[in-house]
Amino acid sequence: MTDNYDRIARFYDTDMALNMRFDDVGFYAARCADAGGRVLELGCGNGRVLLPLLERGVDIVGVDASAGMLAELRRKAALRGLVPDVARMDTRALAFAATFAVVLCPYSLITYHVTDDDVARLFAGVRRALRPRGVFVVDAFVPRAATASPEFTLDYRRPYEGGSLVRSKRVTPLPDGRNRIERRYEVVAGDGRVADRVEVSEVIRPLTPDALVAVVAGGGFRVVASWWDYAAGEAGAGVQFFTVAARVA
Repeated sequence: MTDNYDRIARFYDTDMALNMRFDDVGFYAARCADAGGRVLELGCGNGRVLLPLLERGVDIVGVDASAGMLAELRRKAALRGLVPDVARMDTRALAFAATFAVVLCPYSLITYHVTDDDVARLFAGVRRALRPRGVFVVDAFVPRAATASPEFTLDYRRPYEGGSLVRSKRVTPLPDGRNRIERRYEVVAGDGRVADRVEVSEVIRPLTPDALVAVVAGGGFRVVASWWDYAAGEAGAGVQFFTVAARVA
């Protein structure tokens, strides 16, 4: 996964950042304000969440495994006059001397932890990182039935650097409930020429809302609150994200 995000770091704000249709940043800001104290963001990427929280005065630290994404974060921070506290770190091997009031695991990051061991190591690190009565906030997209596609299908065409960014995707359901997702990015110049092409492949493990609650509770936490679509929706057809807040049990 790290190599994938290194390769698409320059596309991220046009790509996955624009796929978020809810004010998750405002939601996270409210959770941070409720708890008070220092915050740790896991998988901070290019700063989509971390930088606006920092601008709002949140005392936040970020970690990510992708050097390319962290380079983008630092570049964007410099343009905004910010000095972020971030480090390259595997979320399965968190190592901090300090503890935090809040640990954020946003934008379905948990679904990239595809084995029970991955999740156990993530949760062990979070438990160590939380101060007493600290809050762990973790979300996941609400899965829909994955349709196998033998060919790449168009996801979008979006404006990008005077031309466009075109993304196509192929999803392969795996027997164990995981999905292999292959994405093809084409940078199309203004004259229609394909100037660059990048292909990445990754495996994710989708979690239903009930499964997310069970995984968190089974990982040594007590779920204390939950929300649909970052507090913008209610349970029912059409919801896209489910979030829980938990404390160490």
